[in-house]
Amino acid sequence: MLPNEKEWIQNLLKQRYYQADESTWPQVCQRVANLGQTPEDKAAFFNYLLHCDFLPNSPTLFNAGTGKGNLSACYVLPMKDSLEEIFDTAKNTALIHKYGGGTGFDFTRIRPEDATVGGTNQVASGPLSFMRVIDANTQEIKQGGKRRGANMAELRIDHPDIIKFIKMKTADDGTLTNFNISVSVTDEFMENLQKYPDDVCLFGWNDYSYVIDYETNEVIMDGTDNRDGRTYYTYREVWDLIAQSAWECADPGIIFIDRINKQMPANYLAHEEYLNETGDDLTIRATNPCGEQPLPDYGSCNLVALNLGNFVNNGKMDWNRLQDAVKYAYRLGEAVIDENVYPIPEIELHSRAYRNIGIGVMGYADACILMGMRYGEEDALAFGEEVMRFIYKWTFVESVEYAEKFGHFKGWEYGDYKPLIDGRQLPPETRKKYKKTGLRNICITTIAPTGSIGYIADCSTGIEPHYADKVFRVDQSNPEGTWITTPLAAQYPEVFVAATELDVDAHIAVQAVFQKWVDSGISKTINMDNSVTVDDVKRAYMLAWDSNCKGVTIYRDGSKSIQVLNTSSSNKLRPKDLDDISEAVRFRLPAEGLEDEYIYITVSHYDNQPIEMFVNYPYLNRPTIEHTQRREQLDSISRLISVGLRHHIPLDKLIEQLEKSKGSMKGTVAQISNVLKEFASRSNDPYTESCLECEEGNMVFQGGCATCDVCGHSECG
Repeated sequence: MLPNEKEWIQNLLKQRYYQADESTWPQVCQRVANLGQTPEDKAAFFNYLLHCDFLPNSPTLFNAGTGKGNLSACYVLPMKDSLEEIFDTAKNTALIHKYGGGTGFDFTRIRPEDATVGGTNQVASGPLSFMRVIDANTQEIKQGGKRRGANMAELRIDHPDIIKFIKMKTADDGTLTNFNISVSVTDEFMENLQKYPDDVCLFGWNDYSYVIDYETNEVIMDGTDNRDGRTYYTYREVWDLIAQSAWECADPGIIFIDRINKQMPANYLAHEEYLNETGDDLTIRATNPCGEQPLPDYGSCNLVALNLGNFVNNGKMDWNRLQDAVKYAYRLGEAVIDENVYPIPEIELHSRAYRNIGIGVMGYADACILMGMRYGEEDALAFGEEVMRFIYKWTFVESVEYAEKFGHFKGWEYGDYKPLIDGRQLPPETRKKYKKTGLRNICITTIAPTGSIGYIADCSTGIEPHYADKVFRVDQSNPEGTWITTPLAAQYPEVFVAATELDVDAHIAVQAVFQKWVDSGISKTINMDNSVTVDDVKRAYMLAWDSNCKGVTIYRDGSKSIQVLNTSSSNKLRPKDLDDISEAVRFRLPAEGLEDEYIYITVSHYDNQPIEMFVNYPYLNRPTIEHTQRREQLDSISRLISVGLRHHIPLDKLIEQLEKSKGSMKGTVAQISNVLKEFASRSNDPYTESCLECEEGNMVFQGGCATCDVCGHSECG
């Protein structure tokens, strides 16, 4: 049986990948294989795709051979400081999303909120407002009829609006439902954070065409002194805010933007002289939505992932077969660039000139298990570095061969391209050709998350460990969820390890060894247990910096109300469309002791049934003991209420218990109780739920858990 003939994989293929005239995986493989320019390539592509030895990014699987255009995974679009340019970008984003691509943006060049607009008496709305424009735009466009679009918003850490940006996923005005967000952290910030953590952090710079009014904008901060009407923050406080927000909701991530530009093999092209001579700005400011592909404006990512577990034979890596697969994976990436129907001319010009591809891996955890190695330990780390060096080497060889036949990427001759590999490790013939012809592609390796294609191949994704031995997977294509087991867990219990069993050091060590041989970036999630602290998050960030990673993303289990993988079916999604999983009612309450400041309480619900409550308060950076205690009280109470709601405690019972509070807690609790009462008064339906097992009984809260009054099914297991 082919790896993707399992029922739950077939369901995904039917919903997202099969064309109207297709009903089998081989048909998809043949359609994609026809991208090959020779009979040899077509035959090899088909064979490798059929067995999921390697797979391209999803848009190639969607659209190859259909005439619908886009084959690339993602693009980075410019976001500059004029309405005309901003809305041109919004239009181009829509065109990209229409056929399955994702988009990344750097909003740093947009002037801050309340900055004076030159030549007028008006003030700017700031970058966050235009993020919401793109978010709303994305919400209305379903990619190729298959899925909703994805975006990455990035903002430099020295932008005057960075604090608002950091907090935007936890703010009272709601989240960006179609955006990941990342802070672009500079080398200067990291150096100052370590040397002068309690110095005041400066925001705003002078290399853009607008002038920031430093007397009226919130540009420098420390949280203690408000004598001149401005708010001040230190380097430590900004860092803490990033970690706090990531702990709460998994956003923002971090990219080390200066490190990315310095380590780009063709970094000599990201300079003003090259821009002036060619008109091509190759400075990297942003990444694709998952963060693995740093790209300049109008850059595209074209990804192919090798399924490493498929190349293990009797506990050993079949290096000869892997080398052959690398050759054809590279050729498929090249074919995608040539055959793509690009959404806008600027992307086509850039893609064909610089030919960015990303040959990467999935199934790394599977390969480790099959070879008797435990993920994150020394032998597995050594294997990870060895296999990625091998892939980079032979991808480099193929790129040189193609450069000899078809020409090198634009600009190779301008300076000193610095490949990751020592020339002495290359075949002698390749060394000779490289000196004459250069390289076909400006970047050649990338580690993507491979969520969807890893699902199709039934393997571990990217360089991630298995989430657990058995997971309940919920996504847009399957909102009811599916139990997925990992047979390797039972077959190799002595070396199987789940993601949440690993410490931060192991996660980052894996990312670091692969990064040595990846000239683009890596998508890697540092999975953390729900019990970790904000200090643990900060330690993970600093370890990633010290390990020469280009970025880092952490995910604390349960920090989002919805997550794709769970170890319990209690997180099963009831609605038919994930995008509409919940609505929110927001309440504004006066903050005690703080004039003109408010507490915002958000009650998330589905079908008028509350599922979670969040409190956002103005006490986060107040230094007094009183404010700290109030923040902690509100945080603890809201979390306990959310736990109760998730376990289906009737709302009136929660309110009843809250109203019994006495002493110093009474005022705080009374506020929350009144909010829940008001929410209940707005609801038309009682807070009840039918049993999903027998579909006859009702779930009744008893014995600490929701239990069916007919069949006895318990959501606590």
